[in-house]
Amino acid sequence: MPRPAAAAEPAFVSEQVFTVAYGKIAEVYLQQVDFGRLGLDGLKGLATIDPTARAERQGSTVRLYVSGSLIGEYAAPSLSDSAGWAALTTKAVERARLYSPILYQAAPERVYQVVLDSVMTDLDGYSRYTGTQRATSERAQREGYGGIGLSLETANGRTLVRDVLPRSPADRAGIRSGDQLLAIDGDLTARLNEADMRDRLRGPTGTMVLLTVARDSNPPRRAPVRRERVVPNTVNASVSEQVGVLKVDRFNAATASNLRDAVLSTRQSVGKGLRGFVLDLRGNPGGLLDQAVAVADLFIAQGKIITTEGRHPDSRQRFEAGPDDIADGLPLVVLVDGRSASSAEVVAAALQDSGRAVVVGASSYGKGSVQTVTRLPNDGELFLTWSRIYTPAGYTLHRQGVQPTVCTSRTGQDDPAALLSDLREGRARPMTQFAGWRARAADDEDALARLREACPWKEHEPELDVKVALRLLAEPALYQRAVALSSTNTVAER
Repeated sequence: MPRPAAAAEPAFVSEQVFTVAYGKIAEVYLQQVDFGRLGLDGLKGLATIDPTARAERQGSTVRLYVSGSLIGEYAAPSLSDSAGWAALTTKAVERARLYSPILYQAAPERVYQVVLDSVMTDLDGYSRYTGTQRATSERAQREGYGGIGLSLETANGRTLVRDVLPRSPADRAGIRSGDQLLAIDGDLTARLNEADMRDRLRGPTGTMVLLTVARDSNPPRRAPVRRERVVPNTVNASVSEQVGVLKVDRFNAATASNLRDAVLSTRQSVGKGLRGFVLDLRGNPGGLLDQAVAVADLFIAQGKIITTEGRHPDSRQRFEAGPDDIADGLPLVVLVDGRSASSAEVVAAALQDSGRAVVVGASSYGKGSVQTVTRLPNDGELFLTWSRIYTPAGYTLHRQGVQPTVCTSRTGQDDPAALLSDLREGRARPMTQFAGWRARAADDEDALARLREACPWKEHEPELDVKVALRLLAEPALYQRAVALSSTNTVAER
């Protein structure tokens, strides 16, 4: 029986969310989709909330059941009618909520999540729906947010400034790491949790926030700070043995700019004794593709960076390097591992194929696709795969990833000198030997297995990769030999 009319109305489920989501799938997804399957599977997702909810299709009719009873019948739209399936989904959800107390009480966001999660499982492993709360956080990391550029930590009942972003509003206001934050806009931090403090520090750009801070035994002071767009810094630079070590955690809207600054700062601080750079992309899950292209372009003076191919005309792109090299040709080693994915793989492959760098480590993850991000009317986000990535040598990163020129992950090999002995004595396998496997790996499981086994990823001492890189950079002739092996990896021109 339906719920009595006197009961409180449930929160509104918007048809627009499904209309925009389904329309975008139809427009940009890598392959054409069957909404007869996707739409029905979306409705089946309601069982995640109420296991008695069931949807099935018989001929041209979609039937909806709750607790074993038929509660609705709908004419199935055509297989390509995304708007029709969005409308059907909304009607069916509203109907099911009248007959299911569990669905009736579910928040709209929960309904969007289960329906769109079920739709996404019919696509590929990288297409996904992200709910409002998580999407807001991810957007802030990716694109920036209105804030003042500091992070906090709580220790022994005190709230301390952990890091201050250089040149941020907090930095210009004289706030430093280790300062104690006593109050935000007059409210004591002792009475606020971490989420409250974060929300109070963030806000529209141009607005003010008043901080009360104390340093050492000095009296507290008030610091008015104006919020600006803040993009987290994903680059960390250090120097080891006259080599600049550049660690990039992920690719957001400021990565290329921050990396450029780090390279220039390192060159200035070390001077003419600088022997080269290590670009550490281990554990980097990727991020914005345009930033990956920009990072590769920092070091490559000419030639192709990547190409992308998909169903939508705008997904077919070719990226070329501009005529400059921020490192002025200094030797470059790139570190990757099994967690290096997506944009990190784009950078590693472009630098390797162009002969600009030597890749050291283990085979990367193998995420060779590009996702387009759509912000939905509920502020959630839809990530849809719309193109495949091809390296300058012509192979796809999909499934196979990047093969290091110097592999550090084989069992029993943990001595830097021994790892470079094959290269030193002319026994190292040139990248051209991988070309046949790479050409077939996208569709041939045997070729893929051989390729992945050539340098399998496994946990090993992280410092081993760095030691190999530093040793390689200490011997210019050995480095040049590795570069020569790296840059002859053409599969097919694209």
